[in-house]
Amino acid sequence: MKAKQKKNAVQGNAPFYFEALGTGGFLLTNDWGGWSVLNAADFSAFSAGKLAQTHPKRADMAAGGFFLQSSDFSGCSEKFGKLHSSVFAGTSLHIMILTLRCNQKCVYCHASAKGVAEKRYDMDMATARKTVDFILSSSGKNLIIEFQGGEPFLNWEVLQFAVKYAREKAGKLKKNVDFKLVSNLSALDQGKLRFIFENNIGMGTSLDGPAALHNSQRLYGAGSSHAQVVKWIKKFNASRPRYLKKGYVYRLTALATITRKALGNARALADEYLRLGLREIYARPLNPFGFTGANWRLIGYSAAEYLAFYRALLEHLISLNAKGVKVREKTAQTFLTKILGGTDPAHMDCRILCGAAIGQLAYNYNGDIYTCDEGRMLSVMGDESFRLGNVAETSYPQVLENPVTKTLCVASCLESLPGCADCAFKPFCGVCPINSYFAGSLFPQKANDQHCAINKGILKLIFEKLAIPRDRAVLASWLNEGWYRDLVK
Repeated sequence: MKAKQKKNAVQGNAPFYFEALGTGGFLLTNDWGGWSVLNAADFSAFSAGKLAQTHPKRADMAAGGFFLQSSDFSGCSEKFGKLHSSVFAGTSLHIMILTLRCNQKCVYCHASAKGVAEKRYDMDMATARKTVDFILSSSGKNLIIEFQGGEPFLNWEVLQFAVKYAREKAGKLKKNVDFKLVSNLSALDQGKLRFIFENNIGMGTSLDGPAALHNSQRLYGAGSSHAQVVKWIKKFNASRPRYLKKGYVYRLTALATITRKALGNARALADEYLRLGLREIYARPLNPFGFTGANWRLIGYSAAEYLAFYRALLEHLISLNAKGVKVREKTAQTFLTKILGGTDPAHMDCRILCGAAIGQLAYNYNGDIYTCDEGRMLSVMGDESFRLGNVAETSYPQVLENPVTKTLCVASCLESLPGCADCAFKPFCGVCPINSYFAGSLFPQKANDQHCAINKGILKLIFEKLAIPRDRAVLASWLNEGWYRDLVK
């Protein structure tokens, strides 16, 4: 049978989507998150409405909503709402760009960072205050402020002020605000680390692999960028148990930006993370923004090449877990939250409507408001198409009513996108219309969309692994929230 996606509705069956898997079976999914993998004969029987009542998978498929009765509608509606809950939650993630300055020069820098001396690209105190005021005017009660750059520690006084002011004002407004910070760690010192712990700020960094690979991609004029990040990862891990007793719950996380040089080094990447006590790897494919485009000939690759790397990494991590070594990959964990957990991980481009503006906003150093971090990245490259205003003159309702916001909602509604509307992976996937815009059209075009090819390839691989009992047991264990933070009861 030809491998394609198709929406089907035959007598006795609810509407479903299907995809041929590399294992010879067929994946079936539906809009409320039900899924099953059938062999060719069973798939033919099911498609014809003739799957035996005694079939061993029929009960699970019925629970997944593949044989709908009128009495099931309410339950399936609730499952759909749970699977896509973040779409209705308001703007929860707010990214503050404290500075465009950075003390490293990464070959793939998406922020088009400026030199350390160019302080005119720092957010000042007044803009930080107005930005926090704007964030807290948004509709949500539970908000996340994430500090980025450049290198956010280079604007230390404003970072401190923003945390203290946001916490104080959120308390008065009876809102909850959590803080995150993304840093290369090379401008960190002991006092700043203490501030991170004492203010319960979740911290993420970049670790691209062993020293030779990391240093070749993240250039640092003062020495080895790898040595710097390793030093502070070790200090963070050594200090954390003491602060855990005082209520600090987060673990340091790291991501690896995968370039062509990294493609054959999946095992070396995992080994480096484990050596440093890191139990989660986020293997991020290249995006097209910033310096990546100019360097694509040297660092880029096809979707197929990335997926070959990802398969090697995932299989290695599953093998390690089967031997008792606990380590997981973040992209897989995000998808598994939907597939196995039936819940919404609130990943901004893994939604039925992407998170641009309605889930995430980004604030540049000068107070300009963008639909998302990708929109802000395009701004640095000279394209202001996704600017929504400025914190000094724009209100939150105006941002939501902006035609750009509405257009991005339409452009990311999977139900209306060719190639997405009838895809078997639609219930668990999403699009980034700004990524598609950069490739030539705001509305994703499957024929030239590497983002789609990679997402689909990863999801297909995950479902193939879920059909193997040992692999499924490992992947199911990755949903434990304690991987990232220690839960406080």
